[in-house]
Amino acid sequence: MGLKKQNTVEASLSPISLKGSSAMLALVISACTVFPIERDSPYFTERYATPVFFVGYNYISERFIEKVDIGYLTVAGLEGLTAIDPQLEITRDGDFVSLAVDNNFLHTVSAPAAANTKAWADLTVKIIENGRLASTPLLETQAEDIYSSIFQSMMTELDGFSRYAGAFEAHRDRYRRSGFGGIGVQILIDGNKVHVVSVLPDTPAKEMGLQDNDRITHIDDESVAGLTIHEVVERLRGEIGSHVTIIVERDSRDHFLSVTLSRRLIMDVTVTYKMIDDLGHIKITSFNKRTSKSLENTLAKIQPAIESRKIKGIILDLRSNPGGLLDQAIKVADLFLTKGQIVSTKGRHPDSNQNFSADKEGFAQNLPLAVLINGNTASAAEIVAAALQDQGRAVVIGTNSYGKGTVQNVIALPNNGELTLTWSRFHAPSGYTLNNLGVLPTICTSRETTGSTEKENANFTPRPKELHTGAIVSETALSKWRAEDLPSEKNIEELRAICPDPKKASDRDITVAKQLLTEPALYSRAMSLSFPAIANR
Repeated sequence: MGLKKQNTVEASLSPISLKGSSAMLALVISACTVFPIERDSPYFTERYATPVFFVGYNYISERFIEKVDIGYLTVAGLEGLTAIDPQLEITRDGDFVSLAVDNNFLHTVSAPAAANTKAWADLTVKIIENGRLASTPLLETQAEDIYSSIFQSMMTELDGFSRYAGAFEAHRDRYRRSGFGGIGVQILIDGNKVHVVSVLPDTPAKEMGLQDNDRITHIDDESVAGLTIHEVVERLRGEIGSHVTIIVERDSRDHFLSVTLSRRLIMDVTVTYKMIDDLGHIKITSFNKRTSKSLENTLAKIQPAIESRKIKGIILDLRSNPGGLLDQAIKVADLFLTKGQIVSTKGRHPDSNQNFSADKEGFAQNLPLAVLINGNTASAAEIVAAALQDQGRAVVIGTNSYGKGTVQNVIALPNNGELTLTWSRFHAPSGYTLNNLGVLPTICTSRETTGSTEKENANFTPRPKELHTGAIVSETALSKWRAEDLPSEKNIEELRAICPDPKKASDRDITVAKQLLTEPALYSRAMSLSFPAIANR
């Protein structure tokens, strides 16, 4: 669940390709397999295509968050074949679906009943087979490209988060979600040199003594000279538990080191910690399978400093966090909460309706907590921010978050491709939907003044003279934000105008957080303004 961004994949290595200046290159190669099928040819055949469409149409019909017309979607999907051959034309006229090529009528099929996914899958295959008789481009197109053209065209009729991934892309996506077998270094390539930029903590590379600035010269007795970044990646990654031997050159030694490492599951580092004066600053960049455990370890390490009051507050920085795994968002919020709901999900499929609550003792319960968000804070990150705000555990600072408040269900197809379907919406503990609306901060840092009109002024409380910057959102505005389960587009637009995101980084967030966390009276006032309106609903 998340936004696309270019970043490093911290794996067996996270490659950096040098072209004038260092540029990060993300690459993932998966070893996962789903629904292995034997195919006689990469080209389209009825035998293998029909199950792919049938399973796909079934999932869309059953699981998409809104009720859909599979007949309409099928025709929309078939229209995607024009990306392969612009001369193709698929139309529906009442009870018939017709195919023409270069304005010449070719074939007509009776339209099945609206909910008959098997019949619509059969119709899809018939149209394609007839099109291949008259269209050379379609005849020469491999099955994967045909599946992609049809499913992608269908997905555009659903929403902005549902999508289709072909077999290769899905293979790669599974790697991103689950991690991979690697040794745990970030590298760059400069000429024929493979430089270790950093060694990740708690990885085979760290345990075997690899160091920053080491140079890898050989992998499994083969020189790295002349290898591309992709080839180096391919050699260093592998199955979890398998071994790789590398030869390393180090400036402090006059001989080479040979090191054999056992590959382990490597995940991106998503949690970092530093001190800002006497405050702890925890940055979470995304939510993968190890995020909550990494945060728990961080909080455990600083617990003595918290107990001795060397740390006076925590800044939880979720700015530009695109989200990730739902279960990790729940566990992260649970680390700061002792009770109460964290999030609920609501959709059309019975299994999509769930409630998640805090179920264990949280960390640093008496320590002030500030959560930073901005317009690129999305999905799982919004869940954490909304839960901590609604449960009266933190003051949220920044600007409106993104509003990516839906859950995507990932389903494997018989061709090893995947459908990602939106099947439920996130709802904050106070009941409002995060979708399209997002989280409204308690202190808006994109506003220096309350506004020029009476309506704008109603959205903010008079700024205390003690507060150096930003504007405190009023109880009235926070109540309006939570007034509707599914607000209209017009209401969403008006509400999001309260604290707009300027689409640029601001130091005000940290400035406000530092002030609030070190001035108890100001922190208490901000907490009291945001929480009672929610608790009294």
